[in-house]
Amino acid sequence: MNRIVLHALAVILFSLANSGLGADQTPRPNVILVLTDDQGWWDVGAHGNQTIETPVIDRLMTEGVSFSRFYCSAVCTPTRASLMTGRHSQRTGAIDTYMGRDVLDSSEITLGQVFQKQGYRTGIFGKWHLGRYRKYHPNLRGFDEFFGFWQYGFINRYFDSDELFDGMTPVRTTGYITDVLTDQAIAFVRANKDRPFFLYVPYNAPHSPYLVPDPYIDRYLKKGLLLPEARVYGMVTCIDDNLGRLLDAVDEVGLKDNTLVMFMSDNGGVSSYFTAGLRGHKGSVYEGGIRVPFVARWPKHFPAGARVDAPAQHIDLFPTLSEVIGAPLPTDRAIDGRSILPLLTEGKGESPHEYLFHQWCRVRPAADKNWAVHHGRFKLVNGELFNLESDPGEKNNIASRFPDVVKRLREAFLAWFGDVTRDKAYHRVPIEVGRDDENPVELDVTWAVPVGEKVKPMYRNYNRDCVTDWSGANDAIEWKIDVVQAGTYEVSLDYGCPPAQAGSRYRVTVGSAGVEGTVKPTPGWDVFKSFTLGTFDLPEGPATLQMKPLSIAQSELMRLHKLWLRRLK
Repeated sequence: MNRIVLHALAVILFSLANSGLGADQTPRPNVILVLTDDQGWWDVGAHGNQTIETPVIDRLMTEGVSFSRFYCSAVCTPTRASLMTGRHSQRTGAIDTYMGRDVLDSSEITLGQVFQKQGYRTGIFGKWHLGRYRKYHPNLRGFDEFFGFWQYGFINRYFDSDELFDGMTPVRTTGYITDVLTDQAIAFVRANKDRPFFLYVPYNAPHSPYLVPDPYIDRYLKKGLLLPEARVYGMVTCIDDNLGRLLDAVDEVGLKDNTLVMFMSDNGGVSSYFTAGLRGHKGSVYEGGIRVPFVARWPKHFPAGARVDAPAQHIDLFPTLSEVIGAPLPTDRAIDGRSILPLLTEGKGESPHEYLFHQWCRVRPAADKNWAVHHGRFKLVNGELFNLESDPGEKNNIASRFPDVVKRLREAFLAWFGDVTRDKAYHRVPIEVGRDDENPVELDVTWAVPVGEKVKPMYRNYNRDCVTDWSGANDAIEWKIDVVQAGTYEVSLDYGCPPAQAGSRYRVTVGSAGVEGTVKPTPGWDVFKSFTLGTFDLPEGPATLQMKPLSIAQSELMRLHKLWLRRLK
């Protein structure tokens, strides 16, 4: 309690000391938040990695305040949800990375909305990954400008991509994706140099597939790295170069002193050449899976070169940035984060948290899967206890020596878990059908719920997902939909079916409305062609769309890739 009281007093004193900041003195700062994807804590030269080349990030750490123990979720979507809301991802619905569980609930308040309300111009350039349907688009969640990809978790084409959007319009680009996103971010800075702005740059590198221009790879091959590691390191160095270009643009328009820059990653690393002695990688709640680089620079406000050892977390940025720009926190929901502004302004201090909690697993949260809790020098991980002061690599389980500590930390975790998951079912959210700004709408096959013994959606990196093993007469797939406008809807499908397997019959129904078809041949199971099935009339409101075989001619019905609904009238 003393730590919490002292932190609260520090916040009050900081607010009083800076109560005159504003239009009469120093204007509120521009804010740039740069987020990388799968860059480990150890993938930074300043953290002891003597092989990787990150001179810009290293310089940023000498110019700002860095944290030695800053934590995120174990994978990307939960981290992005927490950054945007200041809440643990379990509260927000965005708990996983695919299959319809990567959606930030539409009732959540985002950082973009907070900045917009304070008169800031807001922009995001990169990876959203908080809902693939139009209802969840960044332009409808607080961002005036968007350029990047919002429907999926990552793109398959790092070069010359046709998977990007400018706002809600699909575009084609040439060049390497990190360069393209930086170009757009720089244009945003220059266009808004005379007004306050919030710029969010969530790069998709160094996420797989590990692709980067050859010169970046070559420099690490020459250092003796194997090709997979050379690709990851090359992607990080390319990010570093682009971060340098972005910061140079800020300097060129004269905004350095009044721009708060934050740099971090979204989860632990995927590289293994150097791990700084940490245990675990992305997806794990050991240190290597959740500890990330974090640095914040605001000249004349944050002490240059300071290093904070107190642990902090992704949820803390929402209240911190809200305090920086004078925005009140929402009072109608729990905000789990605590402002770390006193730590940033002093470059030292105690953590605002008594405990830090972590949990992640596929499908829905589980209290007994991949969980951890920090408290002081102790960390309890899946029942193992470690003293991080003497054992930062989490090698020596001391649970048997401190059973009281294990019991206390487990009880604290269960209390937290019960709170953040209360009244949450974690079902796939309904897909809106019939919107004017999203017509036709694709019913993502991984959002479908399989009904039967064998049929199942197969995850193949988003744009190659399909439904396989559709061999049982009673096997079906179902989507929850929400028809926002009643009308006549056309049903079309993309699927693969070898000629020898064609001829099966199937039916698509929504309530009493239905349309039937015969499976036509394509060159193969994984060669998808488009077919229009027919039309039916749908009333407004929530419903379930089901697709089911009427007869199976050979071994499988088809390999379904996409299903589309188009409102005709």
